[in-house]
Amino acid sequence: MKCPKCAGMMVIQSFFDNFTNSDAWKCLNCGKIILPRERPLEMDSFSLFYQQNKCYVEKKKT
Repeated sequence: MKCPKCAGMMVIQSFFDNFTNSDAWKCLNCGKIILPRERPLEMDSFSLFYQQNKCYVEKKKT
């Protein structure tokens, strides 16, 4: 992955706090840190099944 700020090489690094730990991308050149985006709730496996089933039911009605 390339850094959006300086186009340098980015690596995944673990960051530790007193209560949590998380992984993020860190640029080796400028030190910019990019946190990964959390998946929204509607993208979990149950919701995808529900949306697919909903489309199937609507398609069946017509």
